[in-house]
Amino acid sequence: MIEPFVSIIVPVYKVPEQYLRKCIESTMTQTLKNIEILLVDDGSPDQCGKICDEYAEKDKRIRVLHKKNGGLSSARNYGCKAAQGKWIMFVDGDDWIEPDMCQTMYSAGDEKQVQLVMCGIMKDYGKSATEYKFYLEDGKVYKGQECKWLQQQLLVYNGNIAVAYSKLIDRKLLINNQIFHDEVLRQGAEGLEFNLRLFEKLESAIFINKPFYHYIYNENSISASHNEANHEFVIRCFEKIKEFIDTSDNKEMLKPWFDNRLLYVIVTTAISGYFNPTNTEPYADKKRKYAAYLGKPIVKEALKTKNTVGIGKQRKIVLFFIKHHMFLALDMMGKMRKWQKEHR
Repeated sequence: MIEPFVSIIVPVYKVPEQYLRKCIESTMTQTLKNIEILLVDDGSPDQCGKICDEYAEKDKRIRVLHKKNGGLSSARNYGCKAAQGKWIMFVDGDDWIEPDMCQTMYSAGDEKQVQLVMCGIMKDYGKSATEYKFYLEDGKVYKGQECKWLQQQLLVYNGNIAVAYSKLIDRKLLINNQIFHDEVLRQGAEGLEFNLRLFEKLESAIFINKPFYHYIYNENSISASHNEANHEFVIRCFEKIKEFIDTSDNKEMLKPWFDNRLLYVIVTTAISGYFNPTNTEPYADKKRKYAAYLGKPIVKEALKTKNTVGIGKQRKIVLFFIKHHMFLALDMMGKMRKWQKEHR
């Protein structure tokens, strides 16, 4: 069998049918034909597995991997270990990609002989879409010490590169260094943690400023709503990230940005989490539980940082309320944020 140029790994779990079909079809219609498509059915209890099998009958490049449910990280790893391509590409089951994504990124990676190719992202809201802004230079090859700067950019909230998708990754880089997603972390900031370890070994990369990847924003997703277990997963991720940074060769560049990144999480956990109007708990419970969250050592430490670079006025106001335990004001801000989203 000829080695595929690209292995597209699609984790599938409870994806609404219309999104799943669009996702799979966007991988099938790539202008680069020498690819394999690995649909990882992560024990989805609905029709997702059957839909994947249906497409596998139509296209011999599709392999469906049915497995017991283990979460997003587990599904990505399962696909990665089964992949045979020169390059690995992760695509989430409810997102979709432009037809020339594989061809353009593969050509750039092959021509420039790099280990990683990154591209732009379009965030689709349904009624509207916005293109992500990047601090990276279009067409620039980053080498050696510049990759250390890229690793730092992972912690910059508006850097937009701390995700597993929208990338073409040299499979040998992953396999030889045993760089896989941490399955214990599951849902949370697992993409950031994975990328920090990936970029620690990275020696060359290129960025193409074209939004080939379409990220579908779902306001009902676990990361956009109140879920206490998920808040705990995120904290666990950041504790793991802190441990990694303490041992990193790039510690001096990474440390100042760690707390800065965590501030965004603390704000989001307040406004989109505990004080989100969709959280139907009594106000007294919201207040008590968020106060306990603020008592976590890693959170207390982050709130002391002086690095508030990039944090906008509205978030700074929220941070002021948080630092002074003004929970009623946070409750009002949560309602205001929900109204803004609904009238976007």
